[in-house]
Amino acid sequence: MKEKQADEISESALLLFPLLKRLFNGDPGAPALASLRNQTYHILRILERRGPLPVSAIGKQLFIAKQNMTTLIDRLMNDGLVERKNDAADRRIINILITKKGVGFSKEIMLGLKKIVRENLSKLNDKDIKSLHSAFRVMRTIVHKLE
Repeated sequence: MKEKQADEISESALLLFPLLKRLFNGDPGAPALASLRNQTYHILRILERRGPLPVSAIGKQLFIAKQNMTTLIDRLMNDGLVERKNDAADRRIINILITKKGVGFSKEIMLGLKKIVRENLSKLNDKDIKSLHSAFRVMRTIVHKLE
């Protein structure tokens, strides 16, 4: 791989984040979802997919510092969406796990986000929607190879 290509990919990827936020601009429907949808959604989805994890592992995946993660996790605990539990193999490790309420809330967030995306995509023509869909499929396939 050429260094120039790697630099262009880096710049494009960094520019992509703010552009993607445009897909999610809108009213999520439920006032409770508005302030919690970004980081909360990602934390809950990680816990749904991967199971109980230490705070540091969640933060690493989201590029969030441990001290900021502690605040986020405390908020989620106060809302009953996650709980802390000692690791069975090593009691020094405290894992975060999603609660039933957290799973339900994650689904509610997903429905709200899908509604917003559908509304925003309705502003595009069919050709643009097909191109965007294809581009996302290709990106997912390629980026999954990095894991």
